[in-house]
Amino acid sequence: MIPYLSERENAVEHIHTICLRLFDSWCENRNVIPLAYLMHCWPLINSGPISIRRLADTMWELRKFHAETLDVDESGVLCDLADCIDEILGNSFGPFSIAANG
Repeated sequence: MIPYLSERENAVEHIHTICLRLFDSWCENRNVIPLAYLMHCWPLINSGPISIRRLADTMWELRKFHAETLDVDESGVLCDLADCIDEILGNSFGPFSIAANG
């Protein structure tokens, strides 16, 4: 993490680090389905809540519909990613806010 960044910016940087780790793993293992899901929403267009929510929703869909394509370590990394996203978005950003704003 870069020390002069805000807490939120550090959290967004951590999200990028997690996604890069997943990207590298899925490319190396030629795990195409999870890779396609990740590439649908990452790299983030910006660090705004809508982009981050899109990443969260897409990774949730991956875990829901294609859990068999993930190993235990990848599932754990996705849980860490979800925790980080929840920390950034908090409870104030629900699905209805996305529809209202975009």
